[in-house]
Amino acid sequence: MEHIEYEIKHAIGHMMETNYPRKKLWDMDSKIPDLIRGIRAGDDAVVIGKRVINMEGPYPLKLGSKTALIHTSCDIVAMGAKPLYAMDAIQARDEEEIKMAVDGLKKQSIGLNIPIVGGNTQTEKELKSCVSIVIFGELLHDKVIIDGGAQAGDVVVMLGHPVEGDVGDRVQRAKNKYDTFLKILESGVDVHACKDASRGGWLCNILEMLAKAKKGININAIPYPRATRYLGTYLVCMDENDLNDAMDIAINNRCPIIPFGKITEEKTLKIGNKEYIDEEKMNNIVKEFPYKY
Repeated sequence: MEHIEYEIKHAIGHMMETNYPRKKLWDMDSKIPDLIRGIRAGDDAVVIGKRVINMEGPYPLKLGSKTALIHTSCDIVAMGAKPLYAMDAIQARDEEEIKMAVDGLKKQSIGLNIPIVGGNTQTEKELKSCVSIVIFGELLHDKVIIDGGAQAGDVVVMLGHPVEGDVGDRVQRAKNKYDTFLKILESGVDVHACKDASRGGWLCNILEMLAKAKKGININAIPYPRATRYLGTYLVCMDENDLNDAMDIAINNRCPIIPFGKITEEKTLKIGNKEYIDEEKMNNIVKEFPYKY
């Protein structure tokens, strides 16, 4: 069990990385009249009216050429929106690296139907090669799916294939997850929260969801053995009565869905019979988080 305790410690440290910039920029939200989710929310993307915007990176150039557009669009869909178009910023050493990055981004763009409409490309020799992406999307409905909306009694599922392999595999797996999640929303399943299991892994991201919702969890299955690995899957909290409907949609779409826990009013983190985070510790985590809902 020592590795679980280590991964929880790692997860808490990862969660606190954005505290300083969020506190420093706290008052920026008040400058945007139509803002729904901004710096104070600390959610996966920013929501202004029906527009949903997300930026990710910088990624090492080789990795970004395989996954930057996929990873950035993941947060747009998680909030119940359709990605519309993207812009990129590429730093490369030479023309060969520019070609690698652009070719990879174009494959992602075509596969996900997210046009890249502009950006910036440069070759500053003293800088490391990297790429960043910003994506603009639009809510499909009025409801925004937030990452901190979990309710006591919700079942928690992991949805989607781990996003790995070459560009084609990653695009196919991401698109399958997007299509399945949006169909689940359109079917009327009562989804209260969603977050992608990104950097920090599924344990870190479920812990962040709990801290924001001020709730706890009883985990009764392990959705993936390495709790801190980037997966690119979704962590979804939904009404338990809707689980069968969600599973039917996932089965029809050949998309993995794994129920692995239940949200509790008691602010603890339990795995099986063992309590890894008690209520006092969870309350301290909540206090250290600057998020406001």
